[in-house]
Amino acid sequence: MKLRPHTISFFAFLSASAILALGCAQQRPMVAAKAEADHAFRYGDYAKAAPAYLEIIEQYPGDAEVDYRYGVCLANLGNYREARMYVEAAAAAEPKNFDVTAGLAEVYFQLHDTQKLVQLLQDRGDSTQSQQSYLLLADYGMQLSDPDIATAAVNRAIVLSGGLDVAPYLKAAEVAASVGEVQLAQRRLRQAYTIDSKNQVVLARLAEYGIAAELTTGLPPIE
Repeated sequence: MKLRPHTISFFAFLSASAILALGCAQQRPMVAAKAEADHAFRYGDYAKAAPAYLEIIEQYPGDAEVDYRYGVCLANLGNYREARMYVEAAAAAEPKNFDVTAGLAEVYFQLHDTQKLVQLLQDRGDSTQSQQSYLLLADYGMQLSDPDIATAAVNRAIVLSGGLDVAPYLKAAEVAASVGEVQLAQRRLRQAYTIDSKNQVVLARLAEYGIAAELTTGLPPIE
């Protein structure tokens, strides 16, 4: 039997509609994709989380959290170059989010882009008055065997702390010790002791240098 032209068009319409309906049926709700991705991400199953996050990105691009988490997945799977694009997008959208900043710093570190790494953490540290960013930069400075970067970073963290937090002094002592500056390391610990004389980490570090916790142990935090 020969089909008439309008009959052919009708069946073509039905075929196209059926294909579209099948596609819609196969496309799961993004809530389900997000739940799967977040669960896998939480337990470090990045190979499973990555395609689920990509599914969301393809349907609803521009979500900073999803971009960040997908970038972290890629980084943990060794794809740092592609990870950079997504984590940079997240960092641009969430400049005050320290987790995102730290994630991007690690991507730069793995890509050996020291200039970008230093610039990122300095900019974030200054713009948000975040000693966390500078303490992280100090860690990277030591990993890079660059005491100048590490020392400048902890000194800036000390200024931002206003002499109220032992963390930058402990890190400064660590940096000083890493380059053999024992007296400076001891001075930083004694400054930390002034801030918190009961801090167990400070007391343990002082003991390593044979320094007793006494009334005369402390030094002014800001010099």
